[in-house]
Amino acid sequence: MTQDIDRIIARHLGGKATPKEQRLLQEWLAESEQNRTLFAALVSDVKPNTETAWAAFEQHMRRHAAAPPPPRAAVWRLAPPLLRYAAAVALLMGAAAVAWVQLDGNSGQQIWLIAESADSAREYILSDSSGVFLNRGSKLSGVGAYGNGKHELLLEGEAFFEVSAAGSGQLVVHAGQTLIRDVGTTFNVQAYPEDSCVTVFVQSGEVLFYAEAGSGVTLKAGETGTFDKRAQTFGRTQTDANATAYMTKTFVFKDKPLHEVATLIGRVYGASICISDAAAADQIISVTFDGEDIDEMVEVISETMNLRAERSGNAYLLSPQPANNETGNAER
Repeated sequence: MTQDIDRIIARHLGGKATPKEQRLLQEWLAESEQNRTLFAALVSDVKPNTETAWAAFEQHMRRHAAAPPPPRAAVWRLAPPLLRYAAAVALLMGAAAVAWVQLDGNSGQQIWLIAESADSAREYILSDSSGVFLNRGSKLSGVGAYGNGKHELLLEGEAFFEVSAAGSGQLVVHAGQTLIRDVGTTFNVQAYPEDSCVTVFVQSGEVLFYAEAGSGVTLKAGETGTFDKRAQTFGRTQTDANATAYMTKTFVFKDKPLHEVATLIGRVYGASICISDAAAADQIISVTFDGEDIDEMVEVISETMNLRAERSGNAYLLSPQPANNETGNAER
């Protein structure tokens, strides 16, 4: 890495780093756990003043100069289905924008931003080679020092986790008022701040889904658990066939009201699908989609339900066919 990393970090802490310097800093952080730990200690010790930060960092560098950095781990390749639906792959621990804040007044631990997914779902690789598929409108952060037997993440929104052998049994995900501890598995967590429940679906393996107070449930492959935020209670629920549709782009609807179908597809694709007629919205539909884009799905739905589809930007309106349409078709 560059010999000027000390100056780059000082400029970063002082808010004066250029885009090139930010990129060099991210590459240096991604090189080793030692670099990230050193940076974490520095950030917690210094104030955002360039000269002070530089002096403090030089002291840290002299203190750690004798310790050679550990070899960089090989990047683990995700197995299907994540690989098939990857939108992007990045080494997260240090490769994303770094921001430090207090987790809460009770724990006093620091968290750092790993990744945010605003307009589209994205895939990432953690430093222990575990995979994360982050849904749109979601944020993932590291809690304290990630690694060295401690793997804690903070999730706001929704994500699918595929835990590698290196991280198996060590990962804990903070989601709202709950924690999910991995016991070697792949699982999905839905924990949007505005939702009334936190939902965990286990695709394989097993997780402990619990609250800090100690109550909770053990979930095995194929099971779904919920935590009611208001009642502060855990329960099990029927697993939704579309629990990971945002990742796989595969939808299975069986005897579902049309408005539910429209809502889910719209949420996954960041679009608005409105139905102008209440009776049409309550019609029951059974349909399966596997990788089609939203235009194709809206077309299939409208033809199946005898509706007219109109698009304006990222919004779709489904409405009953005009009364004279059938007559015109019959005459032709």
